[in-house]
Amino acid sequence: MKASDFWKRIKEKLAEKGKTQEWLCNETGMDLQSMRNRIYKERFPSIEEALKILAVFDTSAEEFFGISDERLADATQKDVMLIPVMEQTFSAGHGQYVPDSDEVVEYISVPKDLRKYGGKFAASKVRGDSMEPTIFDGDIIICDLSGYDGTDGIYAILYKGSGFVKRLQRTSEGVKIISDNHHYESMFENSESDDFRVIGKVRSVIHNM
Repeated sequence: MKASDFWKRIKEKLAEKGKTQEWLCNETGMDLQSMRNRIYKERFPSIEEALKILAVFDTSAEEFFGISDERLADATQKDVMLIPVMEQTFSAGHGQYVPDSDEVVEYISVPKDLRKYGGKFAASKVRGDSMEPTIFDGDIIICDLSGYDGTDGIYAILYKGSGFVKRLQRTSEGVKIISDNHHYESMFENSESDDFRVIGKVRSVIHNM
């Protein structure tokens, strides 16, 4: 579903109730101008805003968006959850620009059993080949947003101002930042460095078909 289609359906639901955008903002706590800007620029609301809006209309995110991903065609609505795909992409290579704000570009349905890893998730696209053959260029990574969980694994990180997806391995002196593609050299950073921050652990990968 495109953002323009999302807002079109919201407008239809408002019309069915005989309500206005001002009413919806009062019900959800959203800023009216912010909502109108998102509509005009054809931008999705944040996941928190989207859930508040849909709650007003007494519909679930899964019902509203539907399950269009063929990779989840056998799942029932009760078995999936909706998460945002963020505008930010992560580099499996030499670094990816980090925008000033996290804009939602679409929503996707993923298995609800990912909840065992935490309560908040986001998805982002990957650019580059440094994590092949584990993650390929164009794949979508699904991360919990709880930061470093204390164990080695693949994480979305911010490193020296750029976004990366890399394998992290803790050492006695800091963190080794590893590419699965042996053509890329590993990096090292003190875990307390201001140039290094873990966003979350990669819990699932949707491969680009």
